[in-house]
Amino acid sequence: MKQIIAVTILGAALTAGAVAAQTGGERGREGRRGQRGQAAVEYLGLTPDQEAQWTALREQNRDAMRLLHQEGRELHERVQEALEADAPDAEVGVAAKAVYAHRQEAKKAREAFEGQLLSILTEDQKVKYEAFKTASETMGQGRRGRGHRGGRGGGEGRGGEAPPIEG
Repeated sequence: MKQIIAVTILGAALTAGAVAAQTGGERGREGRRGQRGQAAVEYLGLTPDQEAQWTALREQNRDAMRLLHQEGRELHERVQEALEADAPDAEVGVAAKAVYAHRQEAKKAREAFEGQLLSILTEDQKVKYEAFKTASETMGQGRRGRGHRGGRGGGEGRGGEAPPIEG
């Protein structure tokens, strides 16, 4: 069983790498997402009906996530403004709690989206999907594989390089 999983993950990694190499001319965030989405469609072997459902779900999710990202930026700006204005701790706390609640909402939305995607897959495709997702994250295309949260300075935020330990 472990060998089957290892082979499946290796296959997903090779497929994702091959598709990325073939479509290397596309740049930017939307280009990478489109490549990954098409690579997943091909790797999973979706039927035309499944592919149409998959595409519709991804477009619907993209629009919903754009709104969530905008709300998140505004909430983060509120926290920053409260901190810079030396606002009372209670005001900063309220703004920070709003950011936390928003993150939980976004997490639920991502989980619901993934549940919808999985609902259109066969059992074999679900196994392949999990392998593809793992391979994508390992190759640095997934959220956890990037090494940082995408801050403006490149290495800002959680997950960046740790400061050197003195001593």
